[in-house]
Amino acid sequence: MNPQLFISADLGHQHLFSFDLESIMRLEGVRNYTRFIPVKGQPVITCRSLGIYLERLPQQFVRVHKSYVINSRYILGINPHSHSILMTDGTSIPISRRKRTTIMRLLGKSR
Repeated sequence: MNPQLFISADLGHQHLFSFDLESIMRLEGVRNYTRFIPVKGQPVITCRSLGIYLERLPQQFVRVHKSYVINSRYILGINPHSHSILMTDGTSIPISRRKRTTIMRLLGKSR
């Protein structure tokens, strides 16, 4: 059985979600909210910051920008010209300037 991540989301009432970590493609943060984007299914929004979840995720999850944490298993490619990562769902995720060199080195080694 794959490792699970349990999150609480307020959908008018508290609801507990269980995600198989392998099924999470990325997390997107906006202020104190985090959106979980699964490979299949609907996104889930929680009222906790991205940093809270980053501490609980394994190494395959990489923070590439202040607003994005990606699951490195779903990287299709890296565009060095636009400083972005192309995910398998076609989404382009920006890489922050501060993290660019480290991320390019890290992801380059894992390819």
